[in-house]
Amino acid sequence: MNKELLVGVDEFSLVLFSQFPVDSEGWLQSAYVIINEFIGLSKIEVLFGKVTEMYEKKPAAYSQAFTIENVPWYFAIAVHEYFPHMGILIKFSAEAWANYQKAYLEQYNQTMNIAVFLKIIESPIYQYRLSRIDFTADYKNYGYLSPHYIYNKLLDENYHIEDHNGRTAQKKLSALQNDFETNTFYVGSRKENSKLLLRVYDKKREQTSQNGFRLDEALNCNSWTRFEASFKGDYAHQITEQLVNGVSSEIELSQFIASKICDKYRFVDNSTGEYTSFTKDLLFIVDNSTYSALRSESPKNNSLSKSIAHIIKGSGLYPLLYKIGQIWNKQTETEFLEFIYQIYETYYKQEMQRSLQLNSWIKKNYSSLSKKKLSDCFIGESLSKYDISKLSKQPQQIFNLKKLDTETFNYDKEISDEEFNKLLYEEF
Repeated sequence: MNKELLVGVDEFSLVLFSQFPVDSEGWLQSAYVIINEFIGLSKIEVLFGKVTEMYEKKPAAYSQAFTIENVPWYFAIAVHEYFPHMGILIKFSAEAWANYQKAYLEQYNQTMNIAVFLKIIESPIYQYRLSRIDFTADYKNYGYLSPHYIYNKLLDENYHIEDHNGRTAQKKLSALQNDFETNTFYVGSRKENSKLLLRVYDKKREQTSQNGFRLDEALNCNSWTRFEASFKGDYAHQITEQLVNGVSSEIELSQFIASKICDKYRFVDNSTGEYTSFTKDLLFIVDNSTYSALRSESPKNNSLSKSIAHIIKGSGLYPLLYKIGQIWNKQTETEFLEFIYQIYETYYKQEMQRSLQLNSWIKKNYSSLSKKKLSDCFIGESLSKYDISKLSKQPQQIFNLKKLDTETFNYDKEISDEEFNKLLYEEF
């Protein structure tokens, strides 16, 4: 696969402030007017449905919050009833923003990006500014380029990081490791009030392990390392004005995002004194005005896929079927599944209907999942659309099962269930 470098926006938050003086007594009523103005200008309810009060996971320090009814991702509008100086917080998670862009394109046949969004929500009754924005650079199919590789280069002082003025600041490094493999590392302090932070991580691994909303994208590349620069406070405030007044096209936006990352984080190879090849590629986007390197979002709801993947690979269902079939016969495998369904139908279905948690999940996921085929929910790291299409013809190839070698297998040797499962399944 060819190398590809794309830039974009992950999550962001902005704060709305009244254009007019308001005291604490009249603040809440003014806030409701501002919130309704924002909802109308942003077309939130047109795209997603009713905005309703939020009772769980409200943004910290705010007394009242609202969200979109029955969606599986995080979006919040929050206000403190007594403190006008806190303004009205608007928080888009990465998944919420991706779905907003997709829905806007489908509804209005126009692409949406952060610069356009800030322009369409402008109003005579409120001011606004970003309080946080995360810019991303996605390196796909770059082979050697991994968080582990870059982090070790920094630790060994083969690389250092400097800003656009050539200044090398002493930046704190920290990492998340698994079996001595660095899957994520951070440049800067991870404290809540830190104004700058760079996170470098294996995006392909994250999406495939979590069945994320970008799973299809992750499965369609060999490797995917993401650089995610988080700007808060004064940095985010400055970016607001620059986006509104200085960006008028997707090409300019991709240049702007790349430049903001490169302003603070340029990786230098100490053996040559030159920028690394991946920094040079990002600088090329800054200087190139002939094409857009902006991400186009196509989010998918894969929340059901994780449960299905657990049944297939982690629950022990198939080893259990195998044991039953070997002790009795193939017919008993089907009989067992019928028993399981009857137990569900007789004893558990009514209990599930009474579960508030399950019914809440169904309400939030029904709209997006019902537009998919059930077979699409089987797609995962070790199960492709091509595999699913072969299901009726060659089912034995679908789940990557091993055939037991009956000639050499020692049936007299006692083994644990864990060892049995390893014999039956390929490890990936």
